[in-house]
Amino acid sequence: MAKIVQIAELSVYGEEDEVLLENLSFTVERGEIAQLPTLSEIQYETLFDVLAGNLSPNSGQVVLGDRNIVRLSQKARKKMLRDEVSFLPRNFVLPENKTVSESLEFKFKITGAGPDIPERLNEVLELTDLKPNAEQLPRETSGVDQLKTALAISIATRPDLLVCHKPFPGLNSKEIEEVIKLLTRINEQHNLSALLLTDVINDNFDGVNVIESNLDSRVVN
Repeated sequence: MAKIVQIAELSVYGEEDEVLLENLSFTVERGEIAQLPTLSEIQYETLFDVLAGNLSPNSGQVVLGDRNIVRLSQKARKKMLRDEVSFLPRNFVLPENKTVSESLEFKFKITGAGPDIPERLNEVLELTDLKPNAEQLPRETSGVDQLKTALAISIATRPDLLVCHKPFPGLNSKEIEEVIKLLTRINEQHNLSALLLTDVINDNFDGVNVIESNLDSRVVN
């Protein structure tokens, strides 16, 4: 099976040679939902910034799809990531004065969805179980529905890969399971690959592959 994420010997150093990541290696298969556990908070944050193109590593390879984004220019990297990968940061900010439906419509418009907006809007609302909340402001909905809204906005552009940084703040185990089932459904219907940068998932949920990582020079398959 083809790999959609290949991290090899990734090292990132901060000020005064502070070690943020060193020789980190792991892979994610195309079409799978993968969880990367056991990293520290600073390691998760650093890795997310590297994947999102906001931080350049000191060494190593970061292959998303079939391209090593480290070798791309900043402009080419941003375009490639914008077109093929969606990122859900830990502190994703939902629109204050737009309903769930309006928030999605805005995302479609700024990404050039064209005349298909009504059809795609209905598709995403149905896929994410948000139809009952469509005319509500996100802040008026429950925590789990706010996360579903953030996910809906993130997948509106039909990315190949979704990267989530600490995606379950304040959710209980039942709510986390609900979101995992939602991701699994999206994966099954649209072949969306997902990388969850979190150590919160303690149960072995069906459909989520807990991947190993290492901090030496060996690539873990």
